[in-house]
Order: sequence, then C-alpha cells, then structure tokens
Amino acid sequence: MQLKRGLVLCLGFALAAWPALAGNGHMLHGFGPVNSSMAGAGAALALDPVGVLMFNPALLTTVEGNRVLFGSEFFEDGIEIEVNLDGGNGDRSGITKPSNQVGVLPSIGWTSHEPGSKFGYGFGLVAVAGFRTDYPADPDSILFDIPPAGFGRIYTDYRVTRIPVALGYQATDKLSVGIALNAYLAELAIAPLPHVVFDVPASDAGDPLASDSRFYPQGGNLVSELSFSVQLGFHYEHSEKLSFGGSITTDQDYDPFTWNSTIAYPELPPTGNFGAPRELDFDLDGPVNATVGVGYQPNDKTDIAFDVMWIEYDGVAGFGSPGGIVDRIVFPFGWRNVWVYKTGIQYQMNEKLTVRAGYNYSDIPIRQEVVLTATGAPAMFKHHFTAGLGLKLSESLTAEAAFYVVPRESVTGPFPDLDNNVLGTMTTSNELTSVLMGLSWNF
Repeated sequence: MQLKRGLVLCLGFALAAWPALAGNGHMLHGFGPVNSSMAGAGAALALDPVGVLMFNPALLTTVEGNRVLFGSEFFEDGIEIEVNLDGGNGDRSGITKPSNQVGVLPSIGWTSHEPGSKFGYGFGLVAVAGFRTDYPADPDSILFDIPPAGFGRIYTDYRVTRIPVALGYQATDKLSVGIALNAYLAELAIAPLPHVVFDVPASDAGDPLASDSRFYPQGGNLVSELSFSVQLGFHYEHSEKLSFGGSITTDQDYDPFTWNSTIAYPELPPTGNFGAPRELDFDLDGPVNATVGVGYQPNDKTDIAFDVMWIEYDGVAGFGSPGGIVDRIVFPFGWRNVWVYKTGIQYQMNEKLTVRAGYNYSDIPIRQEVVLTATGAPAMFKHHFTAGLGLKLSESLTAEAAFYVVPRESVTGPFPDLDNNVLGTMTTSNELTSVLMGLSWNF
C-alpha cells in the first residue's frame, strides 16, 4: 500500500493537467474546414477567411470582396496510459483510459477587401485549443485508486478561443503587410489541482513534503482569463504562379488562473478545518509561434501550399516548466520547442466541386525523460492526414466539409516515485479523429 500510494501521488499533477486535444503542440493543426483539410497550410495563399486570420493577415489584400465562413469541428481522441512496474515493485501493469467525449470547436471568420483599395480588413472568433477528460476512480488501478491510497477521479476541462481583429495593407504591387490584434479567452477547470498545494495529516505538518498521505484541493469550476497577442505578417507575389508569405505571433501572457476552493483533508480533528475556504492559482501562458510558407498555382484550377511552423515552448509559464520531480513536487509539462511541416493541395474539379487533401507532420513536444509529468497533456500527435471538399450551392454560397485522422503515437519514459526512484516505465499514447463542416459566402 505504501508503494502504491507513493506511485499515485507522484502522478497527481501530471494526470490532472491539460491534455490539449490539438495537433501542433497545444494548438489545432488547422482551423475551419478549408484550412484544416489543407493540413493547416496556407500562409502564402488566401484560401478561406479563417485560415487568413489565423496564419497571415497580409493576405487580406490578395482577394477582393467580402468573404464569410462559419464552421464547426467535432473531434474525439483516444488517450491510453500504461504503467509497468519492474519485478522489484510487484511486477504489475495496468492500462487506464478516460471516458471519451466528443468535443465541438467553432470557427468564424470574415474578411473584406474593396476592389482598388490598398486596405483589407478581417474579424473572427476561432476555437484554437480544447479538451475534456474524465478518469474514473478505480480501486484496481495503479493510478486511480481511492484516496489516500490513490488519486481517485480526475476531471479536466480547457477551452481557448481566439478573437482576431486584422488589417492588411498593399505596400507595393507585389508586397502586402498585415497586422492583427488577437484577444484570447481561456477557460480552465481541474479537479483536483495537486500542484504544490496539498493537505497532509497534522502529524506530518512539520515536514509536509515527506508525507505520503496527500489530499489535493479541487479546481473543478471553469474559471477564465484574458490575454492578447500581436501578429505581424507579409505576403510577396513573386509571379502569377509563385508567392511567399509568413507571420509571427507574440506570446500570450495570462494572469494566473484562480479558483475558489476548500481545504481537502477529510479528517476534522485535529485540524478542524476540513471544507474551510482557500484560493488556488496556476500560471499557464501561450507561446510565440512563427510560420513561413510558399504558395504555387500551376494553373487556374490548382493551388498548392507548403508551410513550416515553429512554436517556442521553452521558458513559457506552465508549458515550458522544467518538468519532472523536484524536492518531491511534481512540475507539469516540461515541453520542448516544436517544428511543424504542412502541405496541402486544392483542385477545382468543375464549376461546383473543389477537392482538397493534405499532410501535416509535427514534433511531439513531450520529452521522454519527463513523460510522467507530461502525461496529463498527451499531445502525442505526429502525422495528420487530411481531406475535404467544397460544394458550390449557389453563386455566393458554398458548403464545406473536411475530415482528418491522426494515428496513434506514444512516448515511453521512466515511472519514478516522489524521490525520483525509477519503479518501472510509463507509456502515454493518443490518437485523434475529427469531422468538420461549414458554410462560406462570397459577395
């Protein structure tokens, strides 16, 4: 029981953190049915309003008229956590799967560029990351036994919405520049929230870090924080067939998420304060990211895009923590920087039907040596295979649809206790399937 208690408690924060159901780090690989079906590529091609607003505001001047897109994404992941203890620790193994739930992510974008004007404008509301997990308490589980022997049930919910207001300017016949002010609304719930703050029996009050009986407070209600970033972009039209584009987005600095919570230790005497109020907080910011891309149009019916994206997690509050266990405290994430490679092709079959396909490759941000403290954010997504189509319903209205799959990938690393003694191995894996639908208007 002592060993099992130590194992589960050291997992506390790791498993209650943020499993962002995304694809490129903590972000979705693409946004809206058009951009997503192109594997998120399009920094040099203005294929749809949402893609323009997310990856390059300079593209606002490259398409005339008003364009609006409303889209929704429906996704489901497949998280699995496997722990194997070596012979000296009971030679046990176990696999845990949360209760899977379908998530829904909206995407809305509007762009406008009057013929002959040097200025283009845009506005959007786009879900950029989100998840829900619900691990049930299980007396037979290595990880989720009933407290204090285990950690019990874990519930998390995280949602990030980006609201861009963008401006593009045609500087020369070939060069456009753009800027966007992005507001982010992030909502977060974690139950329990075990990082740093925990309750122990009164007998361990003199040295709480040494205690193997830990009771963690709840952050189970959704709380929200607001942040802003600036995005700068450029687009250069080398010829009628070849163009280059790119953008950089500054970091998102949220105030710490703060919850009204209570003392979690259930034994009233001698502490006498079970249920007493306490405030919890945790700091989780967003990273700088940059994208460059090439657009190629070999003929009037074909568009080909290739992008490279860089996401800097190192040093970012929350995601960029060192990870691992320090002084018997579990530090979450410990993510590394990520490179992403995207390519997509769009082909107009006839006047009504356009088809698309793409491939997206992303580094996995989770480091093998700290897989334990990153398990709660299982961004194990590497290969993204995407497809989609647009069906023109009228002169101005088009129905859009997309589909993508991310095959299962895994990371295996050491499974230590709170004193960093390796007791076995832990393997975290995930997969993702998603369907997107939408309507676009051009007028």
